[in-house]
Formats: sequence, C-alpha cells, structure tokens
Amino acid sequence: MNGKMIPIAVAALAAVTSPSLPAAAPPPSTAAVAAFQVSRPPAPRVLTVAAAQLTCLALNVYWEARGELLAGQAAVAHVTLNRVGSPDFPNSICGVVMQTGADGSCQFGWWCSSRRTPADPAAWQRSQEVARRALAGSPDPTGGALYFHHVNERPSFAIGRYAGDVRIGDHLFFRLAGKATSSQMVRH
Repeated sequence: MNGKMIPIAVAALAAVTSPSLPAAAPPPSTAAVAAFQVSRPPAPRVLTVAAAQLTCLALNVYWEARGELLAGQAAVAHVTLNRVGSPDFPNSICGVVMQTGADGSCQFGWWCSSRRTPADPAAWQRSQEVARRALAGSPDPTGGALYFHHVNERPSFAIGRYAGDVRIGDHLFFRLAGKATSSQMVRH
C-alpha cells in the first residue's frame, strides 16, 4: 500500500448568505440569530480512506454486482462496509474483501480467481462511483445486511438462519438470526 489518502466528502456545504433587510426593518433579535444558527446544516463529515481501500471496495462492487442496477451495486458496497463494522469480520475494507476461511475458501469468489483487473471501463467507472458514494454515507439499502447471495444459490451456512432479508435485483441480502441488527451496525 502506498499510503495515499483520499478524502471523501459526506455532504457539501451550501453557502449561507443572509438576505438583505429593508432599511426600515429592525435588526434580527438575538433569539432569531440563535434559532438560525441551530437550524443550519452541520458541517460535512469527511472520511479519509487509503486509495487501496477504495479500490478494494470498488473491485468488490465490480466483480460481485457490475451487471446489477445501481441499487444492487450499492447494496454490495454496503454489505462490505457493514462487515468492516462487525466484530465477526476484519476491520478494513481490503481485509473483508480478501478474507478466506479456514478451508481456504474466499468470502467473495472473485478474490480466489485470477480475475483481478476490470475489463469493462464503463462498469469499472460506475463501481468506483458507487464505492465513493457508499463511503460518503449514501443510505444502506440492505438495512445492515452482512451477507448476500444470488437468488438461485442456497448457501449451506445460512439455511434456516436468515434474518432481515431483502431482495435487490438478483441478490438476497441478509443477516444471520441471532446476530447484530442493523441498528447495531456501524452506519456508513
């Protein structure tokens, strides 16, 4: 890792200007000024992630969901980020993406294959944008899911243990019964 950091702005600051008051209008009261200050939007939260972490997230979106609509791609990004926030998984994006089981199996099948370089430039660009948006705090369409699979698959570890499942495109997103709920997940 080269250590290059990329700031990801979560919200853009809007320039706030006060309207000009008519000459005869009295100046605003202290209470009115305080109310205005309280109602102003908060300053944006800026996350700084290593370029390698952003790339890992974008690659996961690309290889797991590039054929899905943007909602399905966002869902894959959020499952990856939800895992980072769970004590059951590594605490970095690349750690989650590259995680292997005791038997050598990969959490994400593409990681164990020789496919590592995106071949479709347009899909790669979309995957990078989806990853940036997820890191910037876009809503999690999965409700805190930690797992997903294609609707035609039936992973043995999850049979009879689905909780909070939601179908988005051709994937089913879920937690396992007895595990943390979305309100206990780190929200990104």
